[in-house]
Amino acid sequence: MMMNEGKLKILQAAREIIVEQGIKGTTLRGIAERAGFSTGAIYHYYTSKEAILYDVMDEGLGEVKRIETVSHDDQKEAAIIIQEIYEGMQERLQKDAESRLQFYLAHEAMIGNEEIEQKFKEKYEDWITRIEAIFVRAYGVEQGPMTRAVATWTMAGIDGMVLQTLLRTGTIEPEYTNRVLHYLLTEGFPHFFQLIRSKETDHE
Repeated sequence: MMMNEGKLKILQAAREIIVEQGIKGTTLRGIAERAGFSTGAIYHYYTSKEAILYDVMDEGLGEVKRIETVSHDDQKEAAIIIQEIYEGMQERLQKDAESRLQFYLAHEAMIGNEEIEQKFKEKYEDWITRIEAIFVRAYGVEQGPMTRAVATWTMAGIDGMVLQTLLRTGTIEPEYTNRVLHYLLTEGFPHFFQLIRSKETDHE
């Protein structure tokens, strides 16, 4: 069996068990049995349950990668890219299982799982780099430390909104948060990048 095929079987098994039994009820032995492997054989593909769960999460949270790749490869107009960002955010907030995995695994990293911590460092580097690339493409700004800083704060805002959605805080109707998101994408970010450019020029 090819390595990729084996991983696909494992990830599919993990998804099914997560849906049926939740994260805590998902065990390495259960994943192996569902995928048709012995528990020992699964270690040829993954070192831990958390590593499997990370890949399940990673596969499900590909909106940023998709938008950045398509916008770059297809050289789409800014308005189309902005609309795709808006739609991608709506999809992101609806991915309940993947979002729960993200915060579960983040907790594992914070309490000492160095393997998962390193994976998160690499993933946030990738997410922020891609968000920055989307800004450069959509708003015609010059890449630099400030565009990366905006991308970093944007990623933090996404994480925060995802967490509030998971916790069902209900602080405001989604209709209004969606409208604010639309205003940010169409008017807010362009004006903000102009402000940054002006401020940074004054500091030179």
